[in-house]
Amino acid sequence: QRLIEKHDVTDLIRISGHPAWTILTIKETSQYTSLDIKTLFLQEVFKRGILTIGTHNISCAHTKEDVAQLLKAYDEVFPILRSAVDDSNLLNILETKPLVPLFKVR
Repeated sequence: QRLIEKHDVTDLIRISGHPAWTILTIKETSQYTSLDIKTLFLQEVFKRGILTIGTHNISCAHTKEDVAQLLKAYDEVFPILRSAVDDSNLLNILETKPLVPLFKVR
């Protein structure tokens, strides 16, 4: 939560859930869907050695070093998200197509 506030991405990211099982939620903006933003988030955390589905599930199996690596990645990635949204160039810096929903409501 401190990194979200530090990098002023409260309009893009929030933490929810129980303190023992928190979830990172990516929000949409007027210009980008949550999946657009999540695609950039995943692209950048993957580059930093974090394997995630983008929901921030921490467990007792994670070591202090694992948590430190995750927080370091967030500290580097959150400003990238902020800049991409503010500069309206998020889709231009994606190295892949944005995620799409797996299931659609009929």
